[in-house]
Amino acid sequence: MHTLFRSLVVLYVCFIVNIVGLPVNCPSSPAEWCGTKAIAAACGVTKQCTTFVWSNSTNDRVNFTIYYESLCADCRQFTITQVWFAYQAVADIVNLTFVPYGNAHEVYRPETQLYQFYCQHGPDECYANLIHTCAIASYPDIRQHMPFIYCMDATFGDVETVAIQCAKNASLDYEKISTCTTSRVGNQLQHAYAVQTEKTKPTTAFVPFVTLNGNHTDEIQDRAQTDLIALLCDTYKGPNPPAGCKTTT
Repeated sequence: MHTLFRSLVVLYVCFIVNIVGLPVNCPSSPAEWCGTKAIAAACGVTKQCTTFVWSNSTNDRVNFTIYYESLCADCRQFTITQVWFAYQAVADIVNLTFVPYGNAHEVYRPETQLYQFYCQHGPDECYANLIHTCAIASYPDIRQHMPFIYCMDATFGDVETVAIQCAKNASLDYEKISTCTTSRVGNQLQHAYAVQTEKTKPTTAFVPFVTLNGNHTDEIQDRAQTDLIALLCDTYKGPNPPAGCKTTT
């Protein structure tokens, strides 16, 4: 059920992004065309990637999703000490998904036809969540938005100042992200994450809250927060585990 809902959210996000003029660009290098489904669609090679690439590798990948808040100390620590190193060590065997919403809540305002968000750590966190959301939508390739999220989590200061610098560090166009944050599409994208979070994470659960192949248990949570690389490697059942897995055995 969670996998189906996640797929619907992804399709909804892609639909919204394409409608409002935040297209995913097709990389010049064919080696990158099957990097994500969004990139494959932009390049017009979804069928080929499904037949020749994803059928052999993507189905073996571990799906790991992180529900978090942008200014939550524990969330930032988790990204810095676990997720970032797992990304560097075993990116080839995992689909990392970030859902920046956490314990926020939303209220629909009929007068503006927009959602208003209230966050655990105040308006700055709502703004930072939206920046993360728009960065993910504008740059859906994990190789682009992961360094940006890591940088924002590892850097303290004024939210927008940090975001601008981190976008520069990650070679992202901050103007593109900023345009999204002030648009209706950004509001709808954040709403989509709100719906996904509320369907998956119990309201009493703390963040970061994680799922492994769509499942959540206390054991998964504890192992993720103490040794994420080992958890991902132990879960992976495909061929040729990366060198990063061998160092954990």
